[in-house]
Amino acid sequence: MALLRFEDQYPMFDVTPVDNQFILEYLPAAKGEDVKVYLYGLMQCYHPQAEMTIEQMARDLHLTEEAVHLAMRRWERKGLVRRISDQPAQYVYQSVKRQFFMGTAPQVDPEYEAFAQALAEAFGEGRHLHGKDTALCYEWVEEMHLSPEVVIALIEHMIDTHGKSFRIDSAQKLAIRLAEEKCETAEDAREILGRDKAVYEGARKVLRKLGKRRPPSEDELDCYRTWTTQWGFSLEAVLAACKETVKGDPNFAYLGGILQRHHQQYGQENVTGAQMDTRLQEEKDAVAPLKALVHVLNLPVSTINEGTKSVYAEMREMYDDAIILMAGRECARHGGTLDEVAQTLRVWKHQGLQNQEEITAYMAQVEQQNGYVQMLMELWGRHDKPKHADRTLVKKWKDDWKLTDEFIVTCAPEAAQADKPMAYLDKIMENLYRQGKVTPEEARANTGKKPDKPARQGKVVREQQYTQREYVHTEEELDRFMAEWEDEGDA
Repeated sequence: MALLRFEDQYPMFDVTPVDNQFILEYLPAAKGEDVKVYLYGLMQCYHPQAEMTIEQMARDLHLTEEAVHLAMRRWERKGLVRRISDQPAQYVYQSVKRQFFMGTAPQVDPEYEAFAQALAEAFGEGRHLHGKDTALCYEWVEEMHLSPEVVIALIEHMIDTHGKSFRIDSAQKLAIRLAEEKCETAEDAREILGRDKAVYEGARKVLRKLGKRRPPSEDELDCYRTWTTQWGFSLEAVLAACKETVKGDPNFAYLGGILQRHHQQYGQENVTGAQMDTRLQEEKDAVAPLKALVHVLNLPVSTINEGTKSVYAEMREMYDDAIILMAGRECARHGGTLDEVAQTLRVWKHQGLQNQEEITAYMAQVEQQNGYVQMLMELWGRHDKPKHADRTLVKKWKDDWKLTDEFIVTCAPEAAQADKPMAYLDKIMENLYRQGKVTPEEARANTGKKPDKPARQGKVVREQQYTQREYVHTEEELDRFMAEWEDEGDA
């Protein structure tokens, strides 16, 4: 036994010196796991444990044995450790000061050197890689378990598609995909990457179609890959869909929304350009009547969306496009909305109106009844708007009871002071009607009213010209449609 030694627990309360040169020069670029391994190994150098092994080190650091081996290999390449044995693994820590100030050559890693040489040859004279770029590529070998030949094939593919100036880290996604597909040989890599080249060329053509002169990004490549491999669109179909992007910002996100909608609606694979053109034309034809309706309502084109298309589909269940547009013109007179158009159609449907002729006649009747009510309101010095109940009374007086305009006008003054003159006038005339008194003379005799003067007669004649007014479609007077519909529904 040695004459002197530390107690067994001494290392737990001691310190491990770390060179500032390590902190300043090596730590910033190092991976977290590599730093953990280096510092733990440094402590072991100052306070060695006879039973320490790679396996024990991995358990203490909560890492895999492979992660510990890779970390030591990377420090070895930087010249901070030197491997003296593989079975069992043994390393000697080198002086950081000596390495930094004296430029001591690091221990050569034959595999890494061969890889770095092959990588440099792939780029030729057009580009000289930084050490960190070579190290990143070699991580794909060490951590993703890709063979050096596969990584070189990947780099050659990137040079072919992006030129020699591409960023090495931009190939990371492709390296991951090669690892996920268990790519083992350069031939396998070239086959997989050949498909990716087609994706790249297709995405670039789409960008050109969208008016963008730049290489596609990795996200755009992923989008194109989804459209063509998962959703089944051909390049021609994608290019055809680009025509729809003129409505907004022409980008892959907007285009992807269009293609996703088609994929969800049709679910067809191997969609050709001709099929896409046909679909787009069918959509335009289908939405054209809705666009015409939106136009007459003076609404923005942005009003057209899946929700308004659904509303229009409900309208079509009631009437054809021509009648829907007719209702739109009615509503447009007072700044109506699509919902009011739908409400108008429900009113017409509830009235049992089948075609444009019947609707025109119905609206003319409504116009006439409104004019009649307005004429009575003028006689009473009131400005109330005609309501559905008022029109119902006019219809009863003229169509059911066959009362003349002169008779009605003769009775009208008796209701002038009533809170509800139309209802009061109805009671007056109903009483006379049941007595069989339906002439103006009988009305005057009943009310004690003298014959009107010529001026009054002239005014009555003028007011009675409501039937000669030029007919203008209007549904405004149906109590803003909803009230009309509710009244009709309660009948």
